[in-house]
Amino acid sequence: MQVGETIYLDYQATTPLDARVLGVMHEAAEALFANPHAADHALGWRAAAAIAHAADQVGNLYGLQGDDVIFTSGASEANAMVFRAAKMLSDQTGQAGAQVGAADHSSVLNEAKSSGLITGLISLDGRGAPDPRRLENSLTEKTAIVSIVGVNNENGAIADLKAISDVCAQSGTVLHVDLSQSALAVDIDLLELGISFATVSAHKLYGPKGVGALLVGPGMADHVMPLIVGAGQQEGRRGGTMPTELICGFGEACRLVDETKESERVRVATIRNRFVELLERSNLATLVGGVEYRHPGNALMRFPGCEASDLLARVQPKIAASTQSACSSGSIEPSHVLLAMGYDADIASECVRFSFGRFSTDDQVVTAVEILEQAVREASVAVFE
Repeated sequence: MQVGETIYLDYQATTPLDARVLGVMHEAAEALFANPHAADHALGWRAAAAIAHAADQVGNLYGLQGDDVIFTSGASEANAMVFRAAKMLSDQTGQAGAQVGAADHSSVLNEAKSSGLITGLISLDGRGAPDPRRLENSLTEKTAIVSIVGVNNENGAIADLKAISDVCAQSGTVLHVDLSQSALAVDIDLLELGISFATVSAHKLYGPKGVGALLVGPGMADHVMPLIVGAGQQEGRRGGTMPTELICGFGEACRLVDETKESERVRVATIRNRFVELLERSNLATLVGGVEYRHPGNALMRFPGCEASDLLARVQPKIAASTQSACSSGSIEPSHVLLAMGYDADIASECVRFSFGRFSTDDQVVTAVEILEQAVREASVAVFE
């Protein structure tokens, strides 16, 4: 995707809103404007029915039913609800421990730290995903919850959810997975995997910002405690008038992903691989990690001898990419993901995350590499001046 003179290569920070999703949202804004909680007239019923349909579309993408979907303001709120549930379980059982992936999103890490649970970090395997064997060794009878990211938002590593789920099932531990990045990378069936809670966000799969969901596995609904009590909407699980337009857009975005996921993953991976190939052939950068079991659009690249923040400043406004997760953008600290992978601060400071998606093209890749080549040359000259 190109916006003016800027080539957009930051899909893992947020995906552009698909025009088809926007169309559904526009129709909902015109025809479904009534309060979906207005139970005394047909317009309210229609808005409520549209939300129920969208819930089915979201649930279908993850192997659940619409009744298992609680709409939230985004994945961060849903993550907070999970740790509130975990604290309630802890109070009931005396299990005061939580195990969280060392490279998880900061919205999970921060919620774990503030939950009152005793939090340990799950070490990573060689790909930069949570290591099931190390998790197994760290679980005790005091562990209330395990929380991991399904697909890492910086290094693109896809977690072995089956192995991790099996470890949790053997110990009877509740498993939460942040699936914000997962739908564009891998098929997920929560029932088949036995995942207790999952969190998702619409703007990571070509839907609107401001809406996400907590997905609730079998037997876990009674443990959900709302952060916003409100007037008891969504069966008391999350208060507040539901944003019909955003939810309808979320549902359509999930439907489109479900419809095209296999072919789209192949096409995006081909474009990503072309980008990596051109950079490595030019000896400009190397891919951090391998391409196996990786998000098809992720290219975390190391530019040896180049400060990542300086490099990105030099390519402005021609390329949009990130030095680390958007939630940590602007931080002077090195990426906690790269540190958890075993890299030192100097190497971490040389890494840039490029991410590709539905609207990326080969022409954009070629142009972006040319721009980066020029920027690296300029940076090298500056070092010796």
